[in-house]
Amino acid sequence: MAGAFVSASVGVLNPLLTKLSALVEGEYKLLKSVKKDIIFLRNELSSISVLLEHLSTKEDKLDGPTKEWRNNMLELAYDIEDCIDLFIHKLSCGDANANFVQKIGSKIKKLWGKHQITECIQELKNRVMEEDQRRKRNQIDDFISEPSVVEIDPRLPALYEEVERLVGIDGPREKIIKWIMTKGKPLEQRKVVSIVGLGGLGKTTLANEVYKTIQGDFKCITFVSISRTPNIRKILVDMLKGLGSNGDVSEDEQNLISHLRGFLKDKRYLIVVDDIWDIGAWKVVNCAFPENNLGSIIITTTRNTAVAEACSRTTSEGYLHSMQPLEEQDSQRLFYRRAFNSDSCCPPHLEDISHAIISKCRGLPLAIISIASLLSIKPDTEDQWMQVHNSIGVTLNSDVEVRKILMLSYYDLPYPLKNCLLYLSMYPEDYVIDRQELIWRWIAEGFIIEAKGKTREQVGENYFNELINRSLIQPVYIQYDGRASCCRVHDIVLDLIISLSTGQNFVTIVHEQQHWSSFKKIRRTWFPSNGTDNRIVKEITNNCSHVRSLFFDSPKPEQIPQFKKCHALRVLVLDGCMSLESQHINSLTYLFQLKYLKLNVANVTEMPKDIGRLQQLETLIIHGGGHVNEINIPSSVCRLQKLERLIVDYPMRLPDEIGFLQALEMLSLFYNIEYSIKCLQELRRLTRLRYLRIRTPFGGDVARFERYKDAFYMTLDELGKNSLQSLHVHVTTKFSDTLMDSCCSSAPGLRELSISGVGISKLSEQMVSLSNLAYLVIFYNTRSNDQKYINLLGCIPKLLYLKVIFPQGGEDGLTVGCGGFPCLKELMFRHSRLHWLLFEPGAMPKLQRLSIELFAQKAASNLGFEQSFVHLSSLQHLIVVLDCSDATTRDVKALEDAIRNVASIQTRCLTLEILRRYEDEMVKEDEEEQLKGSTEGGGTEAHHIQ
Repeated sequence: MAGAFVSASVGVLNPLLTKLSALVEGEYKLLKSVKKDIIFLRNELSSISVLLEHLSTKEDKLDGPTKEWRNNMLELAYDIEDCIDLFIHKLSCGDANANFVQKIGSKIKKLWGKHQITECIQELKNRVMEEDQRRKRNQIDDFISEPSVVEIDPRLPALYEEVERLVGIDGPREKIIKWIMTKGKPLEQRKVVSIVGLGGLGKTTLANEVYKTIQGDFKCITFVSISRTPNIRKILVDMLKGLGSNGDVSEDEQNLISHLRGFLKDKRYLIVVDDIWDIGAWKVVNCAFPENNLGSIIITTTRNTAVAEACSRTTSEGYLHSMQPLEEQDSQRLFYRRAFNSDSCCPPHLEDISHAIISKCRGLPLAIISIASLLSIKPDTEDQWMQVHNSIGVTLNSDVEVRKILMLSYYDLPYPLKNCLLYLSMYPEDYVIDRQELIWRWIAEGFIIEAKGKTREQVGENYFNELINRSLIQPVYIQYDGRASCCRVHDIVLDLIISLSTGQNFVTIVHEQQHWSSFKKIRRTWFPSNGTDNRIVKEITNNCSHVRSLFFDSPKPEQIPQFKKCHALRVLVLDGCMSLESQHINSLTYLFQLKYLKLNVANVTEMPKDIGRLQQLETLIIHGGGHVNEINIPSSVCRLQKLERLIVDYPMRLPDEIGFLQALEMLSLFYNIEYSIKCLQELRRLTRLRYLRIRTPFGGDVARFERYKDAFYMTLDELGKNSLQSLHVHVTTKFSDTLMDSCCSSAPGLRELSISGVGISKLSEQMVSLSNLAYLVIFYNTRSNDQKYINLLGCIPKLLYLKVIFPQGGEDGLTVGCGGFPCLKELMFRHSRLHWLLFEPGAMPKLQRLSIELFAQKAASNLGFEQSFVHLSSLQHLIVVLDCSDATTRDVKALEDAIRNVASIQTRCLTLEILRRYEDEMVKEDEEEQLKGSTEGGGTEAHHIQ
């Protein structure tokens, strides 16, 4: 574990200390005085780093002078690192192929002759000496105590708590459902239920549980969050998308509301409006919900009783549920589950102190989970637990007291994880944060330290998992392998880290009321999409020479800064840039420290010609926002020798020299076969490539297509011999069948394989030889042999996730035999004309999530097959999509009732979702009566499968 965490001696200032050591110990000559000053800085900062790390565990105990000294030292460390970075950059300008020592040696005399860096380092040395004197005067070293080292949890994947395991939720959920439903069906008049309570009591969890339980009875459903500073237009757009409307999302608020009302007027809808902070926001959003007497339901959550009452008064059928703390027994169960992984077992010597801690938490779920998460990684000694007990306030009756509990978890974090957590204050409230992109940004900022035997990404995964294990971030979208693909920050935790990060000038939060003079040196900031005043944006961006991370959300062209001044910028995100054009990003090439660049643009057709100057760039992401024109990438991109990830989601003409990107590990591109075949051939030189996603539309003559196909197979063969682990191919031409054979023979080490587009007509028998394959997505274009291929897929030994899409007209039903799919955890099965799906005892013993599509008209005539679902011994989540075309209401209802009945008799907790498609193609009531009359007495016998 030695490399999995950063030791106390270098934890705070590690990136800077590493650079200072490189200058001192490099194989080149420095002026004597300069080398002496650099050694002084390194030694002083090494000892200061220890003190800073200790101070970080005592945030609420620091007096004014100590906080001021701490902040000054952090600012000074930033300035020293900026100076060193500029020094190294100027030394390295010139021959991009020269090594570091050659670059230093060729330019050292010229640079020092100008005394630019000499003067800068001398000034910084003086500042360090001044702060050292202040440190002694204020006796700041008295805060030092024995260091404690906390190792980062190495579990990959982490074990996540399922919402269904939360205790105390059943009673309130059933109470609310009883209010709004009668005999399982909603009454006609629209109802509003408002859930109100203190932050951390579980309002959102309760609303979500009700939502998931009853959603099958509604045609339109969605779940939206309002947050403290609502962007009403974005909320309305999200609502439209969530409800499935394909309308114009560029409209203003009034038109969006009219659009929503028109879309919902003849539909029964279920909408959760989460986290409402003021009555005004509710009044605007409520305008979008028509009263159509179809039994629609709105569920709201808020911390404010006045807001809750206003919500429930908008209809005569309004209800208000006040969240109560957990009962003592439920509190104990929740605490024991998190601390001991058991509902009732507690070591005898910890029983008394456990009950004392639980009592202090006062039934608040967030507090219980946070404290239990902290204790779960502590030694099981009474002294350790008593220290935690004594740190908790007398009672928890406000957000302030909950914050104190969360501070305990923050103090206990190793320093690198503190930085990673504080970085999340860059994101707005209720934002769903992508795991991979977050880790790449952490890496770009220098928060992730590569450990022995692990890549920086793997260490970053450990950091991410550890923050989840400590309940400081919440997992979102659990993947087939147990990892969370995204996370969200609870608003109480977000309040805490915003307070901490702004107090240390770690992040600058932009408010409309601020004046530019109130901003210090800006290190990291984010401009939201709610129309930040141009004057404020310009005032900040004109003073951004110290900024390290800069996020823009839907900026106007005039708000984009001239990047020539942004010498320290490492992370740049330009999101929602629908009006930006190529000329607006030309100055990007001056960002010599840039490591992460994400562009979400619609009208950019060319990347800057000198993009190759971004010698530190590691991640380049370009999204088109629906853009269909291709983007030209200049040949200078091939000089980016540190580029590890290149992700583009629309047509991109790559240069023929792409093979020079030897550091590339992830490549996602849209590749037209009209492009150069040499470029495709060059991909085989990318020996470190682990992940390849390629979309290939058909174009050109047949002969050219054949040459292209052969070149792709040869490239795949070479990549498969090296590092390739994930291959995702979308083809609109019919060579998918041979592609499958090629994948099996060329890349036997694949862990992920996805083939979509026109699909394949047959499976390769070699599939079973893919012994490491865990993820598989296949589109079929055949109309036969469905059962044969299901049997073949069931033999892949380590398969965890399977998505299979069949065309119409295949076999009526399919059977999964005993012993098939021994490791499968998630199955998505799309077969729009499937009549039945049967699972034999012993089939899919580890399946947790099943999503299937059934043809309701025929499935209703084959009832009995659904009883076999009980053989899926590990099933937790069942999603059934019903194709209602040509079916009668009676058919659909009978099928839904049969499936619900099977779900209700499961002994384990099972979440059921039933969704309808093509309801407008169902048999009309008058047609149904005619059909019923013509079949009465006809002796029709339903076929039941046993």
